[in-house]
Amino acid sequence: MGPDAPFLEVEGLSKGYPGVTALRDASLAIHSGEVVGLVGKNGAGKSTLIKILAGAVAPDAGMIRIRGVEQSIGSPHASTEAGLAFVHQELGGVADLSVAENIFLGFGYARRGPFVNWTRLRREARAVLDRLGSDISPAAAMGSLTKVQQRIVMIAHGLVHKAGLIALDEPSAALSKEEIDHLHAVIAKLSAEGIAVIYVSHRLDEILAITSRVVVMRDGALVAQHPTVELDRAKLVHLVTGENQELTLGRDQRARPPLSPDAEVVMEVKEVTSPALRGPISFELHRGEILGIAGLVGAGRTELLRALIGADSGASATITLDGREMRIRSERQAVREGLILLPEDRKGEGNVLSWTVRENLSLATLPQFRAVPWAPIPSGRKERAMALERIEELQILTPSDEALVSHLSGGNQQKVLVGKWLGHESRVLMFDEPTQGIDVGAKEEIFENMERLAMAGRGIVFVSSDLSEIVTVCDRVLVLREGELVLELSPPDIGDKQILEACYAS
Repeated sequence: MGPDAPFLEVEGLSKGYPGVTALRDASLAIHSGEVVGLVGKNGAGKSTLIKILAGAVAPDAGMIRIRGVEQSIGSPHASTEAGLAFVHQELGGVADLSVAENIFLGFGYARRGPFVNWTRLRREARAVLDRLGSDISPAAAMGSLTKVQQRIVMIAHGLVHKAGLIALDEPSAALSKEEIDHLHAVIAKLSAEGIAVIYVSHRLDEILAITSRVVVMRDGALVAQHPTVELDRAKLVHLVTGENQELTLGRDQRARPPLSPDAEVVMEVKEVTSPALRGPISFELHRGEILGIAGLVGAGRTELLRALIGADSGASATITLDGREMRIRSERQAVREGLILLPEDRKGEGNVLSWTVRENLSLATLPQFRAVPWAPIPSGRKERAMALERIEELQILTPSDEALVSHLSGGNQQKVLVGKWLGHESRVLMFDEPTQGIDVGAKEEIFENMERLAMAGRGIVFVSSDLSEIVTVCDRVLVLREGELVLELSPPDIGDKQILEACYAS
């Protein structure tokens, strides 16, 4: 291979599923030391390309060359042997094993006779972590680490096998600014060592900041690639969406009118306590309001929502819903009372991935679809009619209502999760990071659905790590810091600067 030859070349890769062309004639070359941003809407083909390179999916056509040599990557092991490593959005690793054990997992541990040589294993793990500028202890349990630390451990795992290319899929999702900066520093070190990086992200500002080249996918095809220095945010949004302007509307441009000062209180929360919160938290939510909850990772945002629905032991709250005071002690009771949490982990906790779109959409309201009122047997006809209506209403991109939810993109999985609760008599819907890992177009559709629900008289709570989303969408914002409610903001005082100052204040 010549000195200027690419490390990785793909030529004419294609992959289809029943009713869907996931990847069409994709060709791409990546050189050693390049940091290439891979962007596109959900369903654009990014995940399919990554899965083919990782050996998880076989292409229907095309070829892959590594260092000029054609490869048959028919399994994850073959991908690893070819010098490719992957850090997925759903983090791998074994929580109960140490950092050192995770780094060398699958590659064999250093031994002294029949026994593991723990001293040498940790020393070798330390050497790999030092390459990344990380002070993570090799003896620490994987499960005790932050998300960014776990990602760094998974990068170290790839370096152990001398990977020449590392692909990171949405690595900065739900990370704080400091953690993102740390991750970016690690990527710079990899690039300096001559390791190629594919960086998949919907955060366009991040793509513009750290990559040397950007590859854009749309409808399963590679539609553009440019040196990053030739791009700005507006041009990149246009390439990704086909639109000429940013999709996210400002608060004053939305269809929903400003919240009335005398809007009725739909939920009053008094003295939420939890082992994860430092002090009791109280607030009100008005009918038709979108209330944002902002804060750094670890500030207690998710823990607050879980305390409200009785999901965590040791948590309690006095809640008044539509004038009726109660203490909610279980998630089942919360659903009965109309207090619904759409969790951050839509795959693990929100949807049943092995079920169809129809089955997921009807799951929360099954009694409405009984074939006869007195028997708990669902009517497929009634379910299908509702599912087709929801698919059209929410613009869920799916081959049919019988497609498995696992086959949908992240944005469409989120729409299914929203659709599941539309027919439920809910008073309050709480969205925890609903836009995490979805594209700019799908985000706007999620925002529009939240607006519609609020206009229909429901109270909406919205948690997001993206402050621009909080500023754009919310009528009022609560800021948490280290488990405490430290600030409440209302228009016109809602802004990035005010929220950040509250997040970082000592």
